[in-house]
Amino acid sequence: MAKTYIEWTSCKAINWQFWEFFNISINIEKIQQYANEKGYVNMTMSKRREVGQYWDTHYFTLNEYNPENNNNSTTDNNQATKKEDNEDISVEDVPF
Repeated sequence: MAKTYIEWTSCKAINWQFWEFFNISINIEKIQQYANEKGYVNMTMSKRREVGQYWDTHYFTLNEYNPENNNNSTTDNNQATKKEDNEDISVEDVPF
């Protein structure tokens, strides 16, 4: 899946004595286009390879993960057929 970079956001890591914190700026009016049906903008923050022009240390991409549409391609669905909800589970169904 291609990354959707979110413009109008800024993130700078600040190292201060014993800990690190982040200064994050977001232009709310500009990022409304990325809002989901519930009104949230789900973002993933990632570290930049090089510090940006305005000392940005991180960037944001749109997080489009939807657990309802998550089709895990690593599992082999052909290994076992789906059982009806009313069928009992037998010892042969246990994979170990």
